[in-house]
Amino acid sequence: MTDQNTPAQDAAPANATLLKILGRLLSALDASISGKDRSILVHDLSHFNLDGVSEAERKLAAELIKRALQSLDH
Repeated sequence: MTDQNTPAQDAAPANATLLKILGRLLSALDASISGKDRSILVHDLSHFNLDGVSEAERKLAAELIKRALQSLDH
C-alpha cells in the first residue's frame, strides 16, 4: 500500500501559516481602515473572482476571503 497524500494534506502546514499571516494582516487593517475604504474592501472581497483557480487553491482562497470578510464586516 502506498502513501498517497492529497495536495490539500501536503499543503496543510503552508495553509496554517497563511491563516496566521492573514490574521495579523486583518488586525492591522481593522485598526487602520474605516468608513468608505472599509466598505470598498468588503465589497471587493465579496465579489472576488476565483475563476481559473484550481480546486485546492479555490478552497483556500475562499476560506481566506471568508475570514477577511468576517473580520472586516462587523
